[in-house]
Amino acid sequence: MPTFKLATIEHHGREEAALVIDDRLHPLAHLAPDQSELHGGVFGILQDWDRNLPTLRALAEKAEGQGGGLAPDDRSLRVLAPIRYPRAIFCTVFNFYDFAAEAGVPAPDRSAVRPYVCIKLPHGVIGPNDGILLPHNSAQVDWEVELGAVIGKPCRGIFSKDALDYVAGYTIVNDISARDIIQRPDWPNFGSDWLMAKNFDTSTPLGPYLLPREFLPDLQDVSLRLTRNGVLQQNGNTSSMIFSVAEQIEFISSIMTLLPGDVIATGTPAGVGWKRGLGLQPGDNLILEIPEIGVLRNTVVGPTMLVPPPNQGTAFA
Repeated sequence: MPTFKLATIEHHGREEAALVIDDRLHPLAHLAPDQSELHGGVFGILQDWDRNLPTLRALAEKAEGQGGGLAPDDRSLRVLAPIRYPRAIFCTVFNFYDFAAEAGVPAPDRSAVRPYVCIKLPHGVIGPNDGILLPHNSAQVDWEVELGAVIGKPCRGIFSKDALDYVAGYTIVNDISARDIIQRPDWPNFGSDWLMAKNFDTSTPLGPYLLPREFLPDLQDVSLRLTRNGVLQQNGNTSSMIFSVAEQIEFISSIMTLLPGDVIATGTPAGVGWKRGLGLQPGDNLILEIPEIGVLRNTVVGPTMLVPPPNQGTAFA
């Protein structure tokens, strides 16, 4: 069986799913015209993942033998975020030993703490080649390349030994964060404000594809790379995770039911701009790579300043 990935594309003005084999995209509406359940985006396919996966394997074998397909830069299509839109993106914070060392703080003691997880909303999700719009109220917006685990069937209260059975596959997440507005001096008795820092529009580039779980068997030996304007910034490996992917799923599922299409951004390695005084600037080009999944490219654009109409009061910022 060939290795394949899944993409959500806009093809002739219509959103649909496609198989990706050897960097060629095969719209599922062409491969399986009589199977309408496969014709929407990847999010819909995930809602019945166990039933759809064998069909996708068979279609991948068929497509490999036929050849053809479309190139990702074909003018008739646009590659979108593979999941439009997840109900939630769960982000595990401070989950790499090398990240903690770079930040100059002691690594957490696994025996004494649980994973620290915040939530990103679907509003910020963008896809490959979409622009990252800097928020107007931050001067230090940072990058974070992460392995994203995509849930394939509902799970609640599961143990880590079984956790990966509930994963459909993996994608790349750029967990963009506004470092200088995480703290709220106007609310000194409270901790980090993840809503402001991580949920502005375009704060979650996702993609380019979803790689089924079976094609990434060793989750704790996955390379993560990010370049900014051609300069390597992050070059890490999931072997430096404090809590494994399975342990993160166990923890989150102990709180709530995870649903198909939910994404867990599993932490970022060293190399962010935070402690080096670096931040994203208009015109920056970011390239994120996990070799088994692909390359996620985005360009940064300047903030849009919100000016209230005359005599209409002041917008919150």
